[in-house]
Amino acid sequence: MKRVLPFLGWLVALAPLVLTFTTDDSSAQVRMLRQLSAFLLGYAVPRVCAELWVLLTGRWGGKRKLSVVLGTGRVVAATTVGGTQVELRAFPTAVHIYWTIAHGRLVRLRLWLSAVLLTAGPAALAWWLWTSGVPMAAWGIVLGLAGRIVRGFRDPYCFGSQLLRLPFRPSSVVSCSEAGHLATAALLQGRFGAAAAVVDRMEPASNPGITRAKLALGAGRYAEAEERARTELAAQHHPSLMVEVGLVLTSAIAGAGDSGELPPATALPRLLAAVDLFDGDPASLRVSVPALIDLARWEGRPDDAVAIGLAQRGLHRSRIWRAESSCALAAALGAAGRPEEAGAALVRARKECPELARVALVERQLARWAAALPVEVHPV
Repeated sequence: MKRVLPFLGWLVALAPLVLTFTTDDSSAQVRMLRQLSAFLLGYAVPRVCAELWVLLTGRWGGKRKLSVVLGTGRVVAATTVGGTQVELRAFPTAVHIYWTIAHGRLVRLRLWLSAVLLTAGPAALAWWLWTSGVPMAAWGIVLGLAGRIVRGFRDPYCFGSQLLRLPFRPSSVVSCSEAGHLATAALLQGRFGAAAAVVDRMEPASNPGITRAKLALGAGRYAEAEERARTELAAQHHPSLMVEVGLVLTSAIAGAGDSGELPPATALPRLLAAVDLFDGDPASLRVSVPALIDLARWEGRPDDAVAIGLAQRGLHRSRIWRAESSCALAAALGAAGRPEEAGAALVRARKECPELARVALVERQLARWAAALPVEVHPV
């Protein structure tokens, strides 16, 4: 039953939409609901077209797929198809395609032509809907398209930047080498060995320093991971890359503290300072930073640590961070005196990323805590 429940979210979301357009009711409320539904569907068209275009055209449009995510929320099912990670998540929002810029001939021209088509296609559909008497859907497409162009004007991975900036600033787009793509895909899938095999061939534009920091974290070389992360944090300016580096930094400190490399008196204030580097809403950080689970446990709040860990479960895009989160949750459950649940969380971590050194570290922690539990003798 637990495996079926997440799929019900898709049915619950689609049912009202189907009923809205199939009912014969012509009341004012239903007409207004139809207009609103048409606008929302139109607003979603540019986003859906962009994701499907990347999915179908691949390298022709200058892109190489890293992962395909269907929906949002917790991961329901995951697999790998042709080297691309594919995930189904619990809530039906949209298709998300994550990609790198391909390395090859005329890649900038291909990116620009792809952006032109991604603009012209929805624009033509909006014109047809307007002339066909469906103005709300047309307005939805126009506003959705304009919003995506404006929001993505400075991001080279958005078609707004590729459409308007790329022709005048070719240097705004830097392609990813073959080794860089393979390393990024491998780390996304939690395969440290595959990433280590190509890291020495990565070009500077592919950020090999971040890859080496993650490899050190995965191998349990926490001091090296922290040092590399701090070096990259000082050099990086792209927000998403800085978040990745911050996750490496905080997880390295958590691993060093639990392994004994850092004494508690040093580890706790260092982790507090590292967590403070993240900007954002506290509720968002609570579900996106695995080391917050460890921080709550170190501060003597095991129940809070468990709550944070449960809130994060299955949300992270990378298998590395899903495994780190599960390891931290397992440690929190062990500290809270819930060994069976801790063991189940550790099984999930090993399944997500069997090469992660912290899995064995937490396993040893749980064994020590279990050995320290009082022994009960029941009367005969």
